Amino acid sequence: MLKNIRVEDLKPGMRVVDPGIDWRTRPYLYASERFIDSEQTVQQILAQGYREVYIDLALSESRIAQRYARATTELMKSAQPLAPAVQPGSLKIPGRRVALKEELPHAVHLHDAAVDCVRQIMTLAIQGRVHTGRATEVVAGLVGSLERNPDALLCLSSMRQRAAYTYTHCANVSVLLAAFALSEGMGRDSTIVYGLAGLFHDLGKAMLPVSILNARRKLDGTERLLVKKHPALAYEFLTAVPDVPSEVLLAAFEHHERYDGSGYPKGISGDDISRIGQVAGIADTYDAISSRRPFKGALHPHKSLGVMYQMRKKAFHPVLVEKFVRMVGIYPVGSVVELKDGYKGVISAGNPDNPMKPSVILVLDPQGKSMRMHEFSLARDTISGVSRCIPAELSGIDPCVALGLKF
Repeated sequence: MLKNIRVEDLKPGMRVVDPGIDWRTRPYLYASERFIDSEQTVQQILAQGYREVYIDLALSESRIAQRYARATTELMKSAQPLAPAVQPGSLKIPGRRVALKEELPHAVHLHDAAVDCVRQIMTLAIQGRVHTGRATEVVAGLVGSLERNPDALLCLSSMRQRAAYTYTHCANVSVLLAAFALSEGMGRDSTIVYGLAGLFHDLGKAMLPVSILNARRKLDGTERLLVKKHPALAYEFLTAVPDVPSEVLLAAFEHHERYDGSGYPKGISGDDISRIGQVAGIADTYDAISSRRPFKGALHPHKSLGVMYQMRKKAFHPVLVEKFVRMVGIYPVGSVVELKDGYKGVISAGNPDNPMKPSVILVLDPQGKSMRMHEFSLARDTISGVSRCIPAELSGIDPCVALGLKF
């Protein structure tokens, strides 16, 4: 018999089971089968942000719980207390929050500055010199925007296609890593370091021939091997640059390593990959598959997240993937969607507490006629849920107009 309980009520001896419930409808359900052997295990689950679990009562007898509780009493007395759990998907926002339309103009300016900064970094790297001063200032600006309204830069990064892919990609990954750090409740200094890791993670590509980076064809074996050297090239270069945080070095070296050991340059796996390396790999992949490239089209961000979710436990750490998807949102801001009753609109805000119920600006009625745009919260208002995402170019809707975004 299964029973749903709060994580706080877990006791040693209980068996957590996977009830087969779609995590998107219960985003804070811990569904990995696990035997609870100590209070420390409970604290670890809490620290990941989960709120509830299902246990198998037949495998969670009280006598087993009592035996494990006695066995761990002395251990817990000497254990260091863990930091309180941070609710996933909820950004710790100091100061004043602003509306999306108010923050978007600032986000455009800051994103442009980040792209220009990456261009300068890579240009200087070709000349054998790089410094982090301006990069830190640029990332601090990005973090300030994310603190005021994270959706502005997140939607801008997913909607805006720029010709200089490598530069824009690094700026986007910087935004994604900084947003992830904030969603984890990290302090400003740590968040800036995560953002710096995004700006510098592909620095090694500055040492590769432009003809390979911009190739509109499938690379041959020799060219692919050369491209696979860019993490090591970046690491070697950055180790000689003063005051580069260790997390930036790790992100540059490990963002192509994979959870199952199938990555490069070392083929390491699991927790042998640093946390920043794993998160950088997730952000790098998400932006790469959802961006237009010289040799491929862009995958819709909603579909990109679906691909990422399918890659959990294989290419990526399952918990980190789920946290990343929650942070971005099942339906990323700026996505064009059709509701179950036929109305069409643009996602204007995510909903970490219920990812299937974001806010949406309605643009077209079921007959396809333009209507006065109104924003609705699917969690509060009595209108239907999302039926499907639609490519903007096939929808008859310009998400930039709906959101008030001007480039």
